[in-house]
Amino acid sequence: MNLVQLKRMIAIYESGSLRKASKAIGITQPALTLSIKQLEEEFNTSLFERGPSGVRPTAMCERLVRRARLMLAEERRIVHELTEADRRPRVAIGVHPGLHSPALANTLRSFVEQSPPIDLKLRDGYTTQLITMLASGEIDFALVGVPIDFADDAYDFEPLLQRDYAIVARPDHPLVTGDPDADPAQFMWAQLSAYDSLDPFETDDFAAMVRSFGCGEDSKVVRISSAALHKSMIVDAGMIGMIGSEAVADELAAGTLVRIEGSQIASPVFGFATLKDKYETRLVRQLKAAIRRSCEN
Repeated sequence: MNLVQLKRMIAIYESGSLRKASKAIGITQPALTLSIKQLEEEFNTSLFERGPSGVRPTAMCERLVRRARLMLAEERRIVHELTEADRRPRVAIGVHPGLHSPALANTLRSFVEQSPPIDLKLRDGYTTQLITMLASGEIDFALVGVPIDFADDAYDFEPLLQRDYAIVARPDHPLVTGDPDADPAQFMWAQLSAYDSLDPFETDDFAAMVRSFGCGEDSKVVRISSAALHKSMIVDAGMIGMIGSEAVADELAAGTLVRIEGSQIASPVFGFATLKDKYETRLVRQLKAAIRRSCEN
């Protein structure tokens, strides 16, 4: 087994076709078929099931692709570190929108201020997006939200905190005033998500909760990837939505927003996600320690 064979296997896995994969990576189809045959012989198993519409990965192939992607990501990281050896060190992290806060911003600023000259790169994204960035080697670690029972043998996860979420609205919203003539189907919902539904990695308890308050398939929903814009659509535009209580603490205290009774729910667990057994530089360890301390305070 070598990295070239693994890259060819991934190309077939992603394209679903030997013909498309051979064209994408610029080799003949017989050469590609030979590479896969060699892998199958080495592991004494079948990696793909052939059919009239293309190929489908076997369960063993799914497992091997997952590990192969991690190996290739580490290869890219090694090449990057060697080619960038004479330049300033780089740390790249991904941050879930649910963790945007003044405390995190100040922690990152202090870290850069107190460190030797570095390039700190911040990527914004939801859990599934950030996990993909981890697997590709784009980021060193991610601050993500996952279900309490999350487990994956490709990643290490260190829980840091949980936050309470609730459905909130302005005091004049029919859901708050209890207007008997209001039609829940006409409520305008603001949903924080980069997807058509909730992030596949995150709990579906949120979906169940909003459904219980009238948000269904026929509801009017605006899906927003920006945490700041999501809050603005609730505070300024008068929409209703599920949001972290901490994000609207000032508005709740001032009475400009009201928490809907019975809608409070615990968020997914937020914490560090890293590739399992991945080497971490001193700066990465220091940054994680600084973020860890800020979560404890």
